[in-house]
Amino acid sequence: MKTSIEKPLVVVGGALVGCVFALAAVEAGSQARPDATAVSAAMPDVVGVRPGMPAQEAYNALKARNANAKIGIGQFMMPGLGDKPTVTSMAAQVIDGSVPETITVWLTTPPMKQVVFAVGRQLEYDQSKPLLRSNVLNSLRQKYGPETATSTAEIFWAYDEQGRRPNAAVMQQNNCMARAHFSLQVGVPQGATFDFVTPLLYAPGPAEFCDSTVKVSAQLQGPNGSGGDYVSRITVVITDQPLARRSQEAYQAYLANGAAAKQTEELEKAKQRKGPEL
Repeated sequence: MKTSIEKPLVVVGGALVGCVFALAAVEAGSQARPDATAVSAAMPDVVGVRPGMPAQEAYNALKARNANAKIGIGQFMMPGLGDKPTVTSMAAQVIDGSVPETITVWLTTPPMKQVVFAVGRQLEYDQSKPLLRSNVLNSLRQKYGPETATSTAEIFWAYDEQGRRPNAAVMQQNNCMARAHFSLQVGVPQGATFDFVTPLLYAPGPAEFCDSTVKVSAQLQGPNGSGGDYVSRITVVITDQPLARRSQEAYQAYLANGAAAKQTEELEKAKQRKGPEL
């Protein structure tokens, strides 16, 4: 098994950081499908960041949001991927704009090329000057189209990986708004670098119909967390669920192949040892 790793340095707050975006590809005996979804303008986005976007491009987009944006790099020591932490997320906080915002970007893991599989944004409005819920809904519909389903807690849009809208009735019948193998929370950066455990660390659960969906979820909260006609907090998260599953499967296969290769190596070493004199 061969791997090739490219390690571009990342600039955070004007300083070079040692953690890297590991860009690795594993050579397999059979023809492999593409590692990640190609970035398409038809795919939904948050502040221009879309699922499938390369990690470095997403980082550049965060830097471009605001000259004074506070950006942090989430990282984690992924078993089987060497002795350096793997970048698993990026977070940006802008507090000097007209509306404070927090953006979180989640990345796929090696051995796939690292790209965005999810991105979320949270806007905080002055609680004494909330927005009308109807106006917020209109803005969301202008950006993402008619919602696929809605509840008191969530508004849901479904796409496929080509940016097309699947049949809403089928999505509703399968309750795709409520189905997800993990929950992603938008959070402020805890520092220039910080520990961040990716949900892609674990083996994926059994495949379900809704796993083929690129999910856009919006949560609207009123002042002091209330509901009703007014909104002071808007949280939108886009998750490419099939891309996340492919990353999980590739990582688990990489670990399994590595374990098998180690067993073979140990067996070959054992064969070279002479037997005891009896």
